[in-house]
Amino acid sequence: MQEKIQDKKAALLQATLELISEQGFHGTPMSQIAQKANIGVGTIYRYFPSKEDLINGLYIQVKSRLAQFVFKNYSENMPVRKSFIMLLRTIIDYFIENPMEFLFMEQYANSPLITVATRQEGLRMFEPANKLFIRAKEETLLKDLPMEMINTLAFGATKALANLYIFSEVKPDSATLEEGVEAIWDAIKR
Repeated sequence: MQEKIQDKKAALLQATLELISEQGFHGTPMSQIAQKANIGVGTIYRYFPSKEDLINGLYIQVKSRLAQFVFKNYSENMPVRKSFIMLLRTIIDYFIENPMEFLFMEQYANSPLITVATRQEGLRMFEPANKLFIRAKEETLLKDLPMEMINTLAFGATKALANLYIFSEVKPDSATLEEGVEAIWDAIKR
């Protein structure tokens, strides 16, 4: 019975991801999500009390999958620059492989629909990256800018590279993508 519940919940989250990535939050009614997931509308409310709760649940799921992928080969013992390049390239690779998740994250990462608790949970999942930035700062490898600005420069550029690769007519080759990631490091290093 538990497996059937998990299957329905997984189908619900996948349908939500697909529809919201294509149509946005307001363009996707619960009835359409239920139809795509092949479940009743009432079943959605067994798992999530509201559409906002569904979005927050999906956000956590997507962020969790991203974190698992990004940190699977990461070690805190690696040199800072090597770690930084590897993490950013892994983020880009993940989004290239999962463009719907990229679109969803772009829409909702800074949305008022994402609760403070959800945002904090997402940050907790990326604690190894935060520790890396702190270590880089302590080793005086980064420019003397506020950490929030360093993060914005690094991850904003990373998302822009993923966007370029996913949606560009002419895809950059792997070597060019590597150079792009190196340029992100150059933008924030001392």
